[in-house]
Amino acid sequence: MTAPVFILAGEPSGDQLAASIMDAVEGRFGKQNWFGIGGPSMQERGLASEAEMAQLSVMGFGAALSAYPRLSALANRLVQRIIEARPRAVITVDAKGFSLRLAARLKQRMAAEGWSAPVIHVVAPTVWAWGAWRAKSVARAVDRLLCLFPFEVDYFTPHRLAAHFIGHPEAFNAALMPRVRDNRDNRNNRSAAKRLLLLPGSRRSEIRRLLPAMHDAHALLAADGTEDSGVAATLVTVPHLRDEVAAVLGNDSGIEIVSGRDAFYQHLHQADAMMAASGTVTLQTALAGVPGVTCYRTSGLSAMIGRRLVRMDRVILPNALLRREVYPFLFQEEATPERLAAHVRAIFAADQMANQMPDKIGTGSGSGNGSGSGSETAGRNADELRALLRGGSDDFETLVANALAPDFGPQD
Repeated sequence: MTAPVFILAGEPSGDQLAASIMDAVEGRFGKQNWFGIGGPSMQERGLASEAEMAQLSVMGFGAALSAYPRLSALANRLVQRIIEARPRAVITVDAKGFSLRLAARLKQRMAAEGWSAPVIHVVAPTVWAWGAWRAKSVARAVDRLLCLFPFEVDYFTPHRLAAHFIGHPEAFNAALMPRVRDNRDNRNNRSAAKRLLLLPGSRRSEIRRLLPAMHDAHALLAADGTEDSGVAATLVTVPHLRDEVAAVLGNDSGIEIVSGRDAFYQHLHQADAMMAASGTVTLQTALAGVPGVTCYRTSGLSAMIGRRLVRMDRVILPNALLRREVYPFLFQEEATPERLAAHVRAIFAADQMANQMPDKIGTGSGSGNGSGSGSETAGRNADELRALLRGGSDDFETLVANALAPDFGPQD
């Protein structure tokens, strides 16, 4: 009987990425028996989940401290389950705090048992934002690291860790292409009403901390409108948070609430601008060519520690990748309704001016996020990001399978 494969993800974006990893493995190396922790996309592919994925969703230093006993017990239980199952490989996807703790404990148990399996982590911890010295501890915990960004490999190879750039799956996502290629011109031919997309995050803590400011920013923008123009706002959330979002917004916000990936793509293509929580979604909006502003709020303790440890110019992925401000980032007390509205208002004004003077679009020079209208600059950023993140390939699963070949065997 073929040994199973352990795979773990800790949040919705990790669930989608892990599902792509599962597809890549089975496409090259045949059907596998999967167990671990994951969400609906992984379970659709046959994962037997040992616990609810939501148990791993912890944000902020204070929350992590309070959750430590529970997560430590879960890690110990998973280590025991892995030792009993003897999988052919152990794959963890993102959720770096839990994943690396699990990997370190598993390595100790493997040594004690006289048995081993390759421990593979997908999504490099952001040592380039949090401190390069952390790369050494990552190298001690795992055997192979699959990196989504090309510059990450060089942080880990000096520590003799087998690190591979596999591209970023969103750069291959066809659902993010039409807004850049086909819908950019169509957008300017719609009615005068501007379309604003609100993306407050996929965690309850993010909804509580960010959505009130986004709601009030929308109200400020709506007040700018006239009888012939206005702002039509749509908020995209995950299905299990829809009721909580509705409770925060109230009954008369004028903001449409939708949920699910299909709704996200549909409204992304229609948006003139967006407000988003920092995270993977900012890369998706950038690849789709949507201009906007990003923000984040956390506890006072987490903010204080974060300001000391994190390079704020690298928090937003498109900014870090292109080494310029693709999206303004408003952190903590900076994330006010007035500042959010001001950034969106500037995007609307730039697009309106570009529509009135189409011959001037893209003819000037500038710094930061470029010249021309907000949508034109966003489109150029999208093209540059996509080229950077595809790793010279047209297929993400091929890059993944190539990186995993030493652990799963030759091509069938």
